[in-house]
Parts: sequence; C-alpha cells; structure tokens
Amino acid sequence: MPAFPETTHFPMIENIRKYQGLILFFIAIVIISLVVGIKDDLFRGGAGGQAVYRINGRTYNDKEFNHLGTGAFDLVGGLARAGDFSLYQFLMELAQGADSQDDAAEKFFVSRMILRDAKNELGIHPGDEEITDYIRKLKAFSDKDGAFNQETYNNFIEKGIGRLGMTENDLRELASDAIASSRINSIIGGGLAMNKDAVKSAQALNKQQISGSIARLDLAPFEAGIKPTEEEIKAYWENIQDAFMTQEKRKFTYIIASPKPAAAIKAATISEETLKDEEKKLKKQEQETAAKEESRKNQIELDALVDEFSFLLEEQKGTGLEDLAARNQWTVRTTEMVTSEKAPAELNVKLRSSSLGGKAIDELFRIEPTADPLSRISQPVAIAENQWLIARLDAEEKPRPKTFEEAREEARARLVADKAAEALKKGANEALEKIKASLAAGKSFAESAKSAGIDAAHVKGFKNIKSATKPDAANEPSQLFQSASNVEPGTLAEVIMEQNRAFIVHVASREVEKDPKADETLKTQVESSAMQNESLAFTSWLKERTEAAKVESLIKR
Repeated sequence: MPAFPETTHFPMIENIRKYQGLILFFIAIVIISLVVGIKDDLFRGGAGGQAVYRINGRTYNDKEFNHLGTGAFDLVGGLARAGDFSLYQFLMELAQGADSQDDAAEKFFVSRMILRDAKNELGIHPGDEEITDYIRKLKAFSDKDGAFNQETYNNFIEKGIGRLGMTENDLRELASDAIASSRINSIIGGGLAMNKDAVKSAQALNKQQISGSIARLDLAPFEAGIKPTEEEIKAYWENIQDAFMTQEKRKFTYIIASPKPAAAIKAATISEETLKDEEKKLKKQEQETAAKEESRKNQIELDALVDEFSFLLEEQKGTGLEDLAARNQWTVRTTEMVTSEKAPAELNVKLRSSSLGGKAIDELFRIEPTADPLSRISQPVAIAENQWLIARLDAEEKPRPKTFEEAREEARARLVADKAAEALKKGANEALEKIKASLAAGKSFAESAKSAGIDAAHVKGFKNIKSATKPDAANEPSQLFQSASNVEPGTLAEVIMEQNRAFIVHVASREVEKDPKADETLKTQVESSAMQNESLAFTSWLKERTEAAKVESLIKR
C-alpha cells in the first residue's frame, strides 16, 4: 500500500458524529487493508482475465475488478484517513450493507460501475478543472495551514500510488466519480426539505433540565405471590415443549502433550551483599538464558512430535490413538458423557494464540463426525502456555426435548417469571392511576405514592437532569430523561418497565437551557439532517439500481 500523506487537521465533528458507527466500521476495514491487503486471492494476478462479475449485462474480469474495485477502494480509504468526510461518505455509500472486508470491496466495485452508468444517463461529466480543484482540496495533499502542497502530491503520484498498480489518471477518475456521487445525492435528495421547526423542537427537548420524582416497584414481591399448581405448570410446558431442550453431551478420549521441563534453576534468596557480586549476578543471568533456550528447544521438539502424531493418526484413518500416545509416553484419558459447561477442568482451559478466544472444550464440540472415522479426531489444539490437545469423539447425545419431569423446575421458574412480570405491569399501572387521582386532590407525589402502597424508601426526587446525565442504575430507570422529556410539568409519564422493576415518574419542571450559540447549532443540525436525508435517499436509489442491474458473481466460491 502507498504511504498516504498525513495532516494535522480534521473534518467537521458534527458530520463525523452522525456517521460514527459506520465510520468506525470502515476505518477498521481501511486499517486492515493497509496492513494485510484487502484483496482476496480469488482476484489476484488473473493473467488470463478471468470473468468475475456481470452487471447490467456487461461482464467484468478480474483485472478490472482489481483496478476499479479493490485498488480504488484501498486508494479512497487511504486518502479518507487524512480527514475528508466527503470521501468517507463516498466510501460508505458505495459499500453499503457490507458485512466483511472482502464484501466491502466487492460492493464498492459493483456500486461504482452502477454509478458510472448513471453518470452517462444523467449527463454528469465533471470537467478537468473541477476534478483538479477537487483533488487540490483533499486534506491528504494539504500542508498544516490547509493549503495544497504540490510536493506532497508529486511524491504520492510518483512513489505511492504505483504500489496499487494505479496512475494519476486513475486518481482523477476516482475524483470524477466522487463528484458525480455528490451531485446525484443532491439531485435525488434535493426535494427532501428539512422542517426547521421540527429540528428546533428536537433541539429544545435535548437541551432541557428536568426535575421531579420517581417511585419504584420491584418484581420480587409480585413473584413471591405466584404459586402455580402442578396442572398449570404442566399445561405451560405442553404449550412450549420445544423451548425446553437437553444440552448436547459428548464423550472424548484425549491426550494433552506438554514439553519436557527445562533444567531447574536454584532460586535461593539473594541478599543485598550478594547482589553486589557482579560475577554471581552474571552467572545467574547465564543460567536463566540457558533455561530459556532449553525451553525453546523442548517446545520445538514437542511440536514436531505432535505433528508426527497427527500425521500417523491421519494415515491410520483415525485408529490407534492409544498406541501412538503410548509411544510418546503421553497419558490417555476418557471423559464421561459431558456437556460443554461441565467438562473436566483440563479441557476447560483457554486456547493459545486464538483471535476468537474461547476454550479447548469449545473446539471439541465443533467436531462434526461423518462416516469417515478420521472426522472424529480433532486437529491439534494449542492450549495453555505450551501444551497441545488432541481428542477423539467417542460418543454423542444430540439435544432433545426434555420430559416434563426433566423440565418441571425450569418450566415452573419461567411460568412464575411470566406471571410476575404481568402482575408487576398491572400493579404499576394501577398505582399510576391512584397517584394521578391523589395528585389531582392536591397531595404531594410522596404522599400519593404512599397511598398507592409504595414504600417510602422507593420514592426519590431528581433535579436538573440533562440528556447527558447518567441515571443512578440502582434507583433510577435508564430511560429517565427520555421518558420525562415530553411530559407536561405537574403530570406523570407512562410507566417505565424494566426487567425486574417498574418506575412511575412525576415531572415537576422542565426548563430549556439558554445557549448563546443556539442559532448556530440549529443551522448546523438542519444542514446535518438534510445531508443525512440526501444520503439515505441516495443509498435507497443505489439499492434499487443494483437490484435492477441483475448483478451476477461469476466466481465459484
């Protein structure tokens, strides 16, 4: 990948926030592409010009894909890293719906070809001067003051872009497509005017300070009152039997191979006087170095033995695990029928050097046996700090619906939980109506809550909370501000239901914070909302065009 120019200034923060989630996704793709290359082997080095896509009836080969797709994708991603939001938007819109790095590059290519067809249909052909002006404004080619730096640009063209197999003309074509994309955005979304009053109202709601009180009802008292009969439990189980399944069980025979320990080093306590003895300190360092080297050699020796063991098992079609283990003096163990959650401790260890994490037993439960005996043998699994695990699947018991006797306790617990949740919701709504009536009679919220049967310890006030205020998780609902933001002062919000509790919220006051930059903020938000609407309209249009183009992948995957 070329070394893309770096700058010290950044794009509009408001726009970055708007697309934060998507930008993080594409930054991850760009970084990965810069480190390891995003191009799949499937599309590399197609000297024969292998056909890879058919779009709108035209066939594209692998060379075109590499040039106009993955190479261009890498290029625009690298340039966008300098801080150009317009390039991020171009990248994201063309690769919409991607769920992997390879998928993003492929979607970018398909969308770009469709965009080029639309350029011709709509007569959008940016001129040389416009393209030059666009490139000169890219932050990747700017100096610290934001001015175009000719030397940086020249270095990039002469020494950087060639590594992607691209030229200055390719950059200009990419700029032309980016300009066209922006124009089509405006054409398609131009009629989607933003309602300034609606944006202003939303801004005011988010700038509020709200004060009031809340009353909490816990699930536990309602749960304690639920006493289902045996008939009710069985009827509940019969209606949803498939929801109560046994866990898969498996039986394994396995070996865990460890390297020979290095020669022990005497770790006697060293006194202050001894520490000053440089000769002894040097001797100790030599011993430690020798031990590390011995450990390294022992690990290499073990790795070779494990490779040979695995190779011989494969040659013997998975038979003779015990005999092969005996040759290496490795202990063979066999489990009972176990679930993945109740495996022996030595199989419940973490995997070594796995980007996905997980434990050894997880790997063993991924074995998919077939008629071939070898399919029951695991590949060597690296575990702990320096060990190897190889296992054979001896038997398995697939998940099945539980009998009523097996499922009874679980079914009872679920039935109680369901009924308790219903009772909590009903009780909270009844309490809401009682409090509402008491408030209308002139009582305070605390008095009203008490008369509704709510413990005084579960009633508390809140003052001047804002949209950014983090609720007290132990005593306040997570959506306190959102629930109270539209409620008229002196009245109650709808009941807020959470997993194990319900809240009744009384709003005493709502005041909009004074913001000297309110007009400026409103203008920015209106512009941002308009841009978002345009982008949504464009991506919807692009999706329709893609479906109509009957895109066909010609590669066997």
